[in-house]
Amino acid sequence: MSGGGASALRWMMALLAGLGCCALGFAVSGAAARRQRALRAGLQAVHAIRVGICVRREMLATVLRELPNGESASESSAEDRAWAQFFQRIGAMLAEEPGRGFAEAWREAWEISVGSQPVLQALAAEDLRLLKPLQDELGRTPCAEQQALLEGVTRELQAQQERLQKGLVDAQRVAQTLGLLGGLALFLLLI
Repeated sequence: MSGGGASALRWMMALLAGLGCCALGFAVSGAAARRQRALRAGLQAVHAIRVGICVRREMLATVLRELPNGESASESSAEDRAWAQFFQRIGAMLAEEPGRGFAEAWREAWEISVGSQPVLQALAAEDLRLLKPLQDELGRTPCAEQQALLEGVTRELQAQQERLQKGLVDAQRVAQTLGLLGGLALFLLLI
């Protein structure tokens, strides 16, 4: 390859590497926002379950099967639909097999839902830990105890969402800045 061709190739490789680094920074930034949206939608779903069980006093399987796909059908997001489908799947399992345990249905529905609803993959282990009491206890106690359980999980999810919201803008800004600076540095090193 001639000297000019090698130089042009080196410039192109440097540019592509720099752009890749920038894209990585923006991808990390987007992941933080996706986690926030997934957590918010999960919180709304838990609230809808609480209303169904404690206000309308319907059976858990019925509440889960009829869980709405968000605040309104026209404003439903991918996250709202993912949570609704997850809980609807649990409700269908419980209705089809009345003796089936909620925790078992939760695990099976989660495996299916995470595979078919990638937005749920945005949740961190600590977010899932906050939902664990639902998996372990929902449907096993009288209405008053379930209401207390749902209220407690709702409070924990709200607190987690507030923590994430406070750090979201800064985390996005840092990830984007590091991506841009890393991309520029890589570009300069490679030319």
